[in-house]
Amino acid sequence: MIWPFRRKSSVKKAPSARRIVIWALIIGAIIGAVDLPRPLEDIYRGGRAWLRARPADGKTVVVAIDDRTFDRLGSGYYSRKHNADLIDRLFALGAKRVYFDEIFSVPLDKEGDSAFVEALKRHPGKVTLGAITFRAREKSQNYIYQPLPQFRAVARVRSLHTSQAPFGLSEELYYGDREGSFGAQSASADIAGVKGEANTKYRPDWSIRVSSVPTVSMLDVLEGKASQSSLSGKDVFVGITAMTQNDFAHVVGQGWFGGVYAHVIGAQTLREGRPVSIGWIPAILLTGALLILITSARTRKRRAAIVAAGLGLGVAAPFVLDAWFVTAEFLPSYIAFGIAIYRLATLREIRDAGLKNSATLMPNLAALREEVLASKRPIIAMRLRNYAAVGASFSDSVESELIGEVARRLTLPGEAACFYQAEDVLYWLGPALPMYELEGHMAGLARLMESPFLISGRKIDIHAAFGIDLDLARPVVNRIGRALLAADNAAAKHQSYLFNTSDNDEESAWELSLMSELDEAIDNGDIWIAYQPQFELKSDRIIGAEALVRWQHPVRGAISPEAFILPAEEHNRIGRLTFHVLKLATSAAHPFLATNPGFRLSVNISASLMELDGLPARIIEILGQTGFPTASLTLEVTESAPFAEHEIVAQNLKAIAALGIDLSIDDYGTGNATLEYLRSVPCQEIKIDRRFVAEIVANNGDMLLVESTIELAHGMGRRVIAEGIEDPETLELLRAIGCDIAQGYYLAKPMRIEALESLLNISARIRAA
Repeated sequence: MIWPFRRKSSVKKAPSARRIVIWALIIGAIIGAVDLPRPLEDIYRGGRAWLRARPADGKTVVVAIDDRTFDRLGSGYYSRKHNADLIDRLFALGAKRVYFDEIFSVPLDKEGDSAFVEALKRHPGKVTLGAITFRAREKSQNYIYQPLPQFRAVARVRSLHTSQAPFGLSEELYYGDREGSFGAQSASADIAGVKGEANTKYRPDWSIRVSSVPTVSMLDVLEGKASQSSLSGKDVFVGITAMTQNDFAHVVGQGWFGGVYAHVIGAQTLREGRPVSIGWIPAILLTGALLILITSARTRKRRAAIVAAGLGLGVAAPFVLDAWFVTAEFLPSYIAFGIAIYRLATLREIRDAGLKNSATLMPNLAALREEVLASKRPIIAMRLRNYAAVGASFSDSVESELIGEVARRLTLPGEAACFYQAEDVLYWLGPALPMYELEGHMAGLARLMESPFLISGRKIDIHAAFGIDLDLARPVVNRIGRALLAADNAAAKHQSYLFNTSDNDEESAWELSLMSELDEAIDNGDIWIAYQPQFELKSDRIIGAEALVRWQHPVRGAISPEAFILPAEEHNRIGRLTFHVLKLATSAAHPFLATNPGFRLSVNISASLMELDGLPARIIEILGQTGFPTASLTLEVTESAPFAEHEIVAQNLKAIAALGIDLSIDDYGTGNATLEYLRSVPCQEIKIDRRFVAEIVANNGDMLLVESTIELAHGMGRRVIAEGIEDPETLELLRAIGCDIAQGYYLAKPMRIEALESLLNISARIRAA
């Protein structure tokens, strides 16, 4: 058996895929715009740089003012005559250019400063000193730090300005620096021979390892221990590397290092290419395009392929761009992509879950509505009529086992069946067979359900009814309902299966609008009263009549009371109908009382109305409007409901009896009457149901039952009326056993008020004669 499990969303409406993508991109864009993941982005870049680690090209040498140098020279404020000596020795060793990672903005000892000036003069244009700007929040507070005028006059000046990322995770450099009248190219750009816009940052390639930059101690140079081969033809950058000084930078994957190395790495980066920063927008746009492709893909396989391609691109693109010196921000797009993929996967899980029953995991109606073949094949519905009873009889849940066994039995050998479950109903697509063959097929399935099922070790009988819809022209949703309606009709008629026909459609439409039609009938006067005379057997005269409601529909004609009275009770319309009938009947019968003082009118009242608070007052109100006396009215209450035990019902019964209205227990013998029931209900009349009267001549048991009921009622001081008298033999037998009143077609059929009036007049003339 094949059960294709597919699913649609359900209960709470899930967001659309398009909406998920839009919101994910908006979130990613907001994150990118506020630069929220900057620290994480720096860590991510540092990790990539660590994986791409490569050595420096060796074209620039760092002369390190290290701890040894400071120990020998005394302090950080050693005489500049040592710098003068350093310059001469560097050029003597063949250095190409010398750059100082120092500003020289403060005068020290006069002799040393003079020596430094003379050394700069001896090497014109070959020595570069540093400068830097400090930008405060208030522009007026900006500071420019540059060499003393005597130094600037004989040396080149280049900017040493850098920018450190939050938390010291990365370091960026500038192409140049400009503030007011001051302007200078950066040292790194000057070394690389690259021009760039002032105050514009670039990101060095931190895959170049700081530890691989050629480094010589300043002390070794001063003491003549540095080799010419390590400096000849090289640019030299002199800077502090001593751990005791506060001139350090930090980059993820490189750790802490002297700030001078940042300029050296920056120079090599600019020699190899021009770094470009494209920000977060391109990655977000690319992510949006990928998500659109994913949501538009028709198959799960294609979606998975696009997701995999997107993940691969997300991993590879940063490395490729890093190699091309393109700085981009990827985390906003990663976050947007992750949110969208997770929510889309969740949406699909919700949709998949919505296509199957949560208990049995069998496809449900949502799956059936999406089934393409459902518009081309018969739809069969099977209602498990005792589904709830079976479930309630087990302490553990047996739903899955029960449905599985039913599906297994309904799957014929050699067939692949897909069943769709809606609680106690199973649906499936029937074979495309001619009508007569399909009837045989359904009869066979019904027989398969007749033998017991073994559920959790117990034998269980399943009561099932099948409904089939064959109208392929209708929408699938409508056909599902028609198949279920046919199954319910089959169950109501105690048949194994039924096919839905156009007649069924008309009847269903009529039943759906029945109550609104009934309301209109009451308003339009289509409800009328038929009166069936009641004869006293001792005198053979008419002593009353039962008011029977009738409905003459303008289109459908006469509507059987059985067709609308029970639905009226179920839909809370019985009160309006009953009070309408009471008003019509008492108003029409009131004139009879003048010439027939003993005439009694019997009106049926639903047992459900006996629980209505204020019922006696409503009855009195109607009788007050029609002028009908309470002493001439009998209310017939069905004996099919044990209502007398309810307190409000008992109060209403007593109140009605206190008004002088007689109560009659209608349909006696068919319901719940007991001696206690008869004792507690203040009735004056018992009406024996026609089912016990019709066979009293031929059936001795029915005759004994009727006779004993009459004796019991007379013993309790109550009169007895028998209904359903169809022949003279039954009438005479009832007379012989002491029945008080008779009613039936043999005596008189229900008639309009005019016919009853004529019959009463004739009866009066006969008695007078």
